[in-house]
Amino acid sequence: MVKTFFVFITHLFLFCGKANCQSYLNGDFRKANYTTNGYKYCVYDFSVDGNGIKAKFFSKDAYSRYLSWKMNRQILLVTVSAFSNSWNFDAIPVGLCLDDGYVVNRVLSENMDGMVVVYNSGEIIVADLGKQVSIKTDSGTVALSVKYSYLDRYKFLKWGQDNKLTLFQTQLVYSAERELNFTNLRYGQKRERRFLAICKKGNISHHVIVDAPDQLELNLSAYYAKATLEYGGFEVSSILNLETGGRNILYVYNGAYLKDIAPNRRSEEAKIEKSTNLLVYYKE
Repeated sequence: MVKTFFVFITHLFLFCGKANCQSYLNGDFRKANYTTNGYKYCVYDFSVDGNGIKAKFFSKDAYSRYLSWKMNRQILLVTVSAFSNSWNFDAIPVGLCLDDGYVVNRVLSENMDGMVVVYNSGEIIVADLGKQVSIKTDSGTVALSVKYSYLDRYKFLKWGQDNKLTLFQTQLVYSAERELNFTNLRYGQKRERRFLAICKKGNISHHVIVDAPDQLELNLSAYYAKATLEYGGFEVSSILNLETGGRNILYVYNGAYLKDIAPNRRSEEAKIEKSTNLLVYYKE
């Protein structure tokens, strides 16, 4: 069955349709295919409130660490997330990066306002570096200007080290806390996109990976992704752009095994064995 709807949002007329929905793990992991204004969007939805579904990020030596870590865990999705600073095998993520409290990169990227913080519990928090970032310390909550103050940046990294957190930077393409979003829908080259959206549905927290295989500008693709998610009943808090370059990989659980979606079969670099970083969703 295919459901459709029409909606007028700002100056774009949007048409969304949904088909081919699958549900696993008692509905805690769902997959659905959508078409928005003629473009494909595949949504991988994880309900992350108290059901054992968690996120894990490997910033370097990703594949070897992933292999030893994944034992006795049910892997649901694996993809590349952070942008790398080179094509070399030992490349590290662009921008500030910690891996379980270890400093991987302390050089801030001025062009990426999304700070993804992955807690040991598997929870993900997204901070907008264009604004002050609040952290909890023994002396109370502290607001830090991570992007504009070297001292605050040091304090932020020290907080991450002390708490053995994992964090990385990427592009924050939508935030519900911003007054303006999508001011230039034609920003960014036309290419395949993949997004991480932090959402709510009812009172339940959801992490959603949105795969957008069609060639679109960054902001326009993100704009359509948000409309797709809202059509699916999500209240969207933030949307982050994930890497889909030469090492573009995507593995997704299909109810029986982890299937290689192989979004970039023609690239010799698009192999999980060559991935410089990995974002993993799993169930313990």
